[in-house]
Amino acid sequence: MRNLITRGTIWGVTRRDSILYHLLPIADLLIAAGLVYLAPACTEIAAPYFGWQQVPDFNAYQATPILAGCAIAAVPVLLRIVGFYHSGNRQRISTALNQLLTFLVYYLGVFGLYVISRSDESSSYINHVILTGLVLIIPSVFLRYYLLCLVQQHTVFGRRNLRQVLLAGTEQNINTEWEKLPAAMKKTLSVVGRVVEGKTTQEQVQELIENNHVQQLMLFGGLDTYRDMSETILRCELQGIDIYIHLNSNHPVVQRATVREIGEQRVLILTSTPDYSWGRMLKSIIGRVLALLGIIATSPLWIVAAVGIKISDPKGKVFYRQQRSGLYGKPFGMWKFRSMYSDADKRLDEIKAKYGNEMDGPIFKLTNDPRIFPFGHFIRKYSIDELPQLINVLTGDMSIVGPRPLPTYETAEFPEISQRRRMSVKPGLTCYWQIEDRSDCKDFDRLIAKDLKYIDNWNLWTDFVLILRTIPVAIFGKGAK
Repeated sequence: MRNLITRGTIWGVTRRDSILYHLLPIADLLIAAGLVYLAPACTEIAAPYFGWQQVPDFNAYQATPILAGCAIAAVPVLLRIVGFYHSGNRQRISTALNQLLTFLVYYLGVFGLYVISRSDESSSYINHVILTGLVLIIPSVFLRYYLLCLVQQHTVFGRRNLRQVLLAGTEQNINTEWEKLPAAMKKTLSVVGRVVEGKTTQEQVQELIENNHVQQLMLFGGLDTYRDMSETILRCELQGIDIYIHLNSNHPVVQRATVREIGEQRVLILTSTPDYSWGRMLKSIIGRVLALLGIIATSPLWIVAAVGIKISDPKGKVFYRQQRSGLYGKPFGMWKFRSMYSDADKRLDEIKAKYGNEMDGPIFKLTNDPRIFPFGHFIRKYSIDELPQLINVLTGDMSIVGPRPLPTYETAEFPEISQRRRMSVKPGLTCYWQIEDRSDCKDFDRLIAKDLKYIDNWNLWTDFVLILRTIPVAIFGKGAK
């Protein structure tokens, strides 16, 4: 259901669900308030098992009212940030669990900052109370989500509560795309008729609407069908009928839609990149902090690399700066430790002609490239040559995690324009290809597919996992040439 644009709805939540959409954060706020009240008692029960300090008759609301209030308010705020409310409690169980785990990471991050700022003995017990409350929040909110799912299924699947829906488009699009919809969604709908492009008249459309009390029009075939059936869409819109526009499933771009009010205009925005959110803002901040810490922590390796390069090729510079394609293809100078002889760029055409290219597509890869000096192989194997790119992360040209930036002359030769979508996010130090294949991968299409997989499924948890997976790859030099 990702390839779906809705009109007359907000984030895919129908008008009937809009009240529920606004009540969910309030419900979780009340759950958090109750758990903050119960957390001290639960901490007293757990204290003997963990050797914690015991403070009888502790009341979080009386002892630390501001902290208790912040702990309560943070729950629905962070849950909204991770998208827990966007589907009106209709997301899959796996999606809900993933969102709750992301919430846990955020909450632990905020909790960690508080612990660092407070180290006195009295705060130790408060920390235990907060931690206990956090442990209780995850299963409690999940239980609320699951019970409400059961209630929704019970009330929605009754025949009287099914949404009356018209299917619209070409015969082929209707037959093909309707079958692809999740069975759980189709159970909530009652199909009362079809509006076939070029066959159904507007009089017949109006008759279907009036006789069946239609609530929803599902339009298949994407934006082309939207144009061809504009009269039917306008007719439904004037009568307050929700309109669901299903994008063509064969379209290579996974698009999402939002509606923004700009001045007096309403603008429909289609995007296939991660939405700008608190998550993306945190990604940028965390990336720059990690880059600064990384430069400090790896500074001895910078010295070793500089000395080794100068011994290997005294005529050349220590650093090498190459024009790479950044966000939306904008060129930037990417820093690396030089691993090739100083005349490497001039010899590129000669090497290609003599040895060929081990990689298909426009990217050039060659095992045992003669332009690389011996010490260069060493720093490439353990990714030491990539360390100066931490400077690019600090300056904002790159991220810690993202598709690897390619030379501008390689991106200019992409055979398909759809492959340029890998440049719709900032390039990074590491991503799926860098971890799972690196130089072992010879398939250009596979590289692109992995980058688009990252773009289409991005969240902070994905970045965290990829960073952890990168560490052993760099240490053991997996796949490096």
